[in-house]
Parts: sequence; structure tokens; C-alpha cells
Amino acid sequence: MKAKIIVATIVLVAWLSACVDVFQAGIVSDLTILVVDAALNNLDTEQHISIMESVNAKGTVFNIPVQNAKVEVLENNSNRISFIEKREGIYVPPANFRLKIGNTYQLVFMKSDGKSYESGIEKLSGISEIINIHDVFEMNGIQKGDKYLPANYVFIDTQDPEDEANNYLWTWQQWEKQDICITCEGGRYNVNTGCLRQAQYQGQFFDYYCEGNCWDILKNTELNVLNDVLSNGKLIKNRLVAKIPYYSTNGTLLEIQQQSISVEAYKYFKLLAEQTQNTGTLVDTPPAAIIGNIKNINNAIEPVVGFFFVTSITKKRYWLDRNVPNTLKIQPIGLRDHPLNQEPPIPNEFGRPPLVKCLLGPTRTPIKPDGWGE
Repeated sequence: MKAKIIVATIVLVAWLSACVDVFQAGIVSDLTILVVDAALNNLDTEQHISIMESVNAKGTVFNIPVQNAKVEVLENNSNRISFIEKREGIYVPPANFRLKIGNTYQLVFMKSDGKSYESGIEKLSGISEIINIHDVFEMNGIQKGDKYLPANYVFIDTQDPEDEANNYLWTWQQWEKQDICITCEGGRYNVNTGCLRQAQYQGQFFDYYCEGNCWDILKNTELNVLNDVLSNGKLIKNRLVAKIPYYSTNGTLLEIQQQSISVEAYKYFKLLAEQTQNTGTLVDTPPAAIIGNIKNINNAIEPVVGFFFVTSITKKRYWLDRNVPNTLKIQPIGLRDHPLNQEPPIPNEFGRPPLVKCLLGPTRTPIKPDGWGE
């Protein structure tokens, strides 16, 4: 049972955040599992395939890049597209690579030790546009432990095409204005060296303001999929796609992505969501092992985490103004898990506290996002 739970945990974490190097699984096991993040889309952005080995050491799972692999994608079972290793364990296609609606794709790769793997065959389908986005404020919107946090529920409308089977996956990205760029524990911040521990500040923490504008980039942590068996050819109306906590009185910018996926990918992600997002008890039925569509050609029983799939994506940005909770004078929860606490002033020590640069990265940006404040 423990092995099955940890596999489910690795799958979800790998899919949601392939760049994470370490996370806490909370389960002691001796598993070493091949983890493949292989989602290709039709957007004009860099495509990549990540191949890692997750090694569990007493509840902490480390992702070790699989280097020097031969990675290819077969288009229409004939055209071989070679991916090259751009970074450790990260493989990218040629610059002119573009997915084409109606074509099929299959991932094949061989590790440096000679072990060969292949995925199932995926076909790229088109995707309808998002017609409308709206939100509703919920005072008890998100459960966290024994408490409920205020949140905005975000809904979309989209027209499902007639006479074809469609499967949807919704994801979102949020830009939230941030004023604190770092929190130092047990010490103070130095612009040259970062947080420095000092004995006199043991057990204390200090927050430091950002230098200039800064936005935190937040993303969905849950899977949201739908099969159109009950809505074929109809308007999909008021589909809940995001629950955004009421972090601040300021507005926030969202980008909703609507994706088309195959029926096999839909079944995989639906099972993954059921096993990792549902709350249960120790007397519940143990989760079944989650089987993706990637396998060792010569050893079918080797556990391989991940699902190779291709997807068409349409996206739409939405300005969430937070007028309702502001009018109701609801207290925002803040982005920090603690009240603001600045370092105390020291006589004759000038230039403190310092400001912290907002560094561009996957979870933060100093660049004003398109659509901000609209």
C-alpha cells in the first residue's frame, strides 16, 4: 500500500512541477522510479521532455536527471524527430518543430545503459475557444485543515464541438503582486550574501521589501479534467476551473488554459486526481497502481511514472478585481504564512533594512504581465 501511495504522489508532483528537485513524500520506502514528463503542445514556446529517476530516501524523494539518452518522437509512425539534451535530463526538439492537428505522435527513447522505452500513440485534436470567464466570491471557499479560507471561484463557458469525442484538461496561472521578496530566519539579509544567520537573532525571522515591482507566479495544484460524453455538441457552461484564495485587496491576473487531450490521457489524469486529491481515511480501499502509457520494451513490469501526451491549447486572461470581498471588508489572508515582521533598528547602523531585488524565474517576475490592471 505504501509503495502505491508514493507512486501516486510522485506522478502528481512530477506532472505539476517537473522542475522540482526535491519534495517530501512522508513515506519511508526504497523505491527508484523512472519519471518522464512528456507533454507536448501546439503553442509557439519551447517544447521539452524531462527524464528523471526519483530515488526515495527515508521519505525524501530526489530527482536525478537521466543524461545522454537517445530521445525521439515518431510522427505518423514514420517521421523520426530527434530531441537533443539542452540541460541535464531535459531534451528539446529542433527549433522548427510544430505539432499538427490530425497527426499522431509516439515517444521512444533509450537510456545510456541500453534500456529502451516507448509510449502509446497519441493523436493531436483541435480545441474550442473559451467564450467567457467570470468569478464568484465564496466566504468559505477553500478548506485548509479545520479552517475555511475566502476565495474567488472562477468559471468558464465553452462550446463543445458536435459529432466528435472531446476530452478537456484545464490549468491556470496567476500573477499576484508581492511586496515582500524574502524572509530570513535566525538572521538578517545582506545584499551581497543573502540571509546570514546570527546568534542574537536565533528563533526570529525578518521580512524584506522588494526593490521595485514584483509579481509572484502561482499555478494550479489540482487536476481538472472532463469528458464530453454528457455534453457533446452543447455549451459547457459555468465550468469551475480555479479557486483563487483572497490573498490581498488588490486585483490579480489569471490565465486560464483549456486543453484537448486523448481519451487515454483523460482516464489517466482522472484516476490520478481521484487517488491524490480525494481525502480519505486509513480504512479506505488502498489506491490502485497508476499505470501510464510509457513502458520498458523488454521489461514490462518496470515501474515508469508519467504519461506522454500531445495537446492543443487555447488560453484567455482574466482580471479578477476582488471588489466583492473589499466591499464586504473581508480580511485578506496574505501571501505569507505569518504577519509582517521587519528587522529592528540598530543605533548608528545606516541603510537598513535593505531592499531585495525581484529576480526573474519560474515563480516570480519583475516584468509587468500583459493584462495587468485591466
